[in-house]
Amino acid sequence: MPADQRLRRKSDFDAVFREGEGVASGPLAMRARKRTGQTMKQPCRFGFAVSSRLGGAVQRNRIRRRLRDSARQLNAEGDCEGLDVVVIARHGAAKADFKQLKGTLRGLVGRSMRQLNADRGAS
Repeated sequence: MPADQRLRRKSDFDAVFREGEGVASGPLAMRARKRTGQTMKQPCRFGFAVSSRLGGAVQRNRIRRRLRDSARQLNAEGDCEGLDVVVIARHGAAKADFKQLKGTLRGLVGRSMRQLNADRGAS
């Protein structure tokens, strides 16, 4: 994943957790916020949180690799624009296959984009 599509600093993660809207489904939860100072046509930036409670390093890294590739494909297809997103793996993520994780992530991103756009229209 290119560096401009990743959340890398603690301050970026903190801003998403502080200001972002949360959604969850199955093996994933997610917090997202609109990126400030950027046009909505910029690809989403993703960060990942995978707890040590989900298994050993091998399992956690497998989950992270699958989520990173799913996020990369979402950005390549233009299905996610202008958001900072933190994806949080939950207990079912270790047993989920790549196709299920990708579908769940796509659904959560879509829900977040609709939710954030509805919030923008209300203010």
